[in-house]
Amino acid sequence: MRYQPLYRWRRTQIDKNDPPTNEDWSGYDGDVSIGRIQKQPHGPMKDKWMWSAHGPRVRRRLTPHQGYEPEGREAMRNVEEYYHLLMRHNELRGSLDVD
Repeated sequence: MRYQPLYRWRRTQIDKNDPPTNEDWSGYDGDVSIGRIQKQPHGPMKDKWMWSAHGPRVRRRLTPHQGYEPEGREAMRNVEEYYHLLMRHNELRGSLDVD
């Protein structure tokens, strides 16, 4: 079954000169940026989705916080799972209480 994201995802737009595409998405828990996924256009990871996860300022980060997946939804899952681990590791709560 296809993964259904738990958080809000929208096409990334750096500024008004950078039109959003279907190959670059940013995830949010309210106003907190939790990560980004991008489909790789070239090189050895061509057509894979790079994921990079983060969250609020915290004292302790976890690794790995990035990687590659063949499907965009799986990259979103990795970002969201990292965010949940990060929040628990720092004894914080996000908008969703996911165990």
